[in-house]
Amino acid sequence: MFTHSTPIPTDDELNLTHQQPSKLLHPGVTADKSYHLLMKEKFWESLPGDSYGIRYFSFDADAMWEPVAEESELSPTGIHRRRGKPFEVEVKGKALSLSDRMVVTDTYSGTPVAVIVRLHLRLQSTFKIYTLTPNIDSQVPSKNHKYDGRDLYEFAVCKDKWHTVRRTLRTAVGDEYVTDHVGKALDPEIRITRNGQVCSHMKLQNLGLVTGNQWDIKIAPGIDPVVMIAFRVIMDEMNEDFL
Repeated sequence: MFTHSTPIPTDDELNLTHQQPSKLLHPGVTADKSYHLLMKEKFWESLPGDSYGIRYFSFDADAMWEPVAEESELSPTGIHRRRGKPFEVEVKGKALSLSDRMVVTDTYSGTPVAVIVRLHLRLQSTFKIYTLTPNIDSQVPSKNHKYDGRDLYEFAVCKDKWHTVRRTLRTAVGDEYVTDHVGKALDPEIRITRNGQVCSHMKLQNLGLVTGNQWDIKIAPGIDPVVMIAFRVIMDEMNEDFL
């Protein structure tokens, strides 16, 4: 079976502490520790179009093993599961004519944190992440996009690199995240680097054509976990473009 040449990230690489970004996508979610998330995409029938929601669960390594709901991690015995807790953000979206967008919200307050917008009529599949407050000094709000009448400020742009399997995400403060496929070709795994250093490992746990994809995500300390979540959502959207 074909195996990608890029190596799977090691635990040492994922435990390496990175310099924290000057701007967090969600100020209430810190980047001072490592994260291990289970990201599950959930579909339901709502208004016409591609309407879906996603919830994320983080795991406590010391949590007790017990029989719980499906959105949890299997124990070594395969019989019990470790209970996960809701992560601090969730993502919901709709495809609305020529203005596809998803909204990142605080899980507990429902407050919007960021807006992900698909840009149409581009040679490369392109998305932008916007925040509701400026990300750099004297940043000018978007002329083309608002959220409930409020100004939006560009946080990052994400592109599907032409003629490659790589995706890139570049933030307004200059950080660049790049994806590479790792592991076996038929077992989707992604390595992400920030400015050339390994920062995240994403492995597909379940390909759900009806129920939604499920990803196991490890994030190094110093890396904004909400940016990684937004990047994963965008990658799923890009993959759907090829279906």
